[in-house]
Amino acid sequence: MQKVIFDSSFLMAVAEAPTTWFEDTVEIVGGFRPILLECVKSELESLASEGGSRARTARVALELSSKFSPERCGGAEVDDEIVSAAMTLGGVVATVDAQLLASLKATRVRAISLGGGRVRLA
Repeated sequence: MQKVIFDSSFLMAVAEAPTTWFEDTVEIVGGFRPILLECVKSELESLASEGGSRARTARVALELSSKFSPERCGGAEVDDEIVSAAMTLGGVVATVDAQLLASLKATRVRAISLGGGRVRLA
């Protein structure tokens, strides 16, 4: 079963504008195990504690990812941890962050993103 590592940007995007992200992901990668790195969860928790509409979106993203498999992080920046985890676990990364997508492409890690409200290969 393919592992899909979720970035906070992707989770926030689907929390803000609900899509058929789950079905689309299954269509693209097949059956998958969703992974949430502890550092990504911390990032979402920090955003959720701030207040305002962005905080509400972060809380929805946390709820959405509550049953994802947790994975530990080292001490690097979150994007570096995501790239490292994808390489170590052999996973696909779900993100809408352009800078992270560029890093993933440079390291030849597969990624999925959103375009037109649908999940697509990045």
